[in-house]
Amino acid sequence: MSLQQLLIPLLSNWPYFALLLGFYVLFKVLASASFKGWNGERMVCRDLNRLDPQLYRQFHDLYLPRPDGQGSTQIDHVVVSPFGIFVVETKNYKGWIFGSEKQAQWTQQIFKRKHRFQNPLRQNYLHAKALTQFLDIPESHFHSLVFFIGGAEFKTPMPGNVLNRGLLPWIKSHTTTLLDPDAVQQASARLDELHRATNRKVAARDHVKALKARTTG
Repeated sequence: MSLQQLLIPLLSNWPYFALLLGFYVLFKVLASASFKGWNGERMVCRDLNRLDPQLYRQFHDLYLPRPDGQGSTQIDHVVVSPFGIFVVETKNYKGWIFGSEKQAQWTQQIFKRKHRFQNPLRQNYLHAKALTQFLDIPESHFHSLVFFIGGAEFKTPMPGNVLNRGLLPWIKSHTTTLLDPDAVQQASARLDELHRATNRKVAARDHVKALKARTTG
């Protein structure tokens, strides 16, 4: 059989094959970790938009120098308010989650498949330290929160600042005034300037490059 004879059936059914290819590519994109992370952050942004803008200022996808000077750290969400600065790390995970405050790694389990990931509390502690340094505000004025979306179910007891529901009530439960209006304005102005000045494409590329260097070095 000639090459032409082999190609004729394929060419005559190209719309069908193109549709299958399109569905395959879409499936791969939707299943990717980067899309899940982006979608999780977008969903949290939607919830945070319900906060009173007179009291809470939001900033998303920030890149700051690490406190140890080894590259940058990426922060999902920061909310500045008179009641402190909320640092929110989003995890778009499903399945069962096992972990504790002291463990270096936590475990996600979906049926029999297990996946280990960095303790997000430690990850968010680094974020808060970077913000403390950048804003020159004491650590005691920061509130760290790890928020799981995507249907994750906790199978071990979690600290009070690790949630899979109740994001806004948790933020609103902090009612002690920690920052005066001038401090709120100064912190918001610095973060707004950082947000506008950051080239996210370049920052994301450099962030990943430095992360790979730390993990392989």
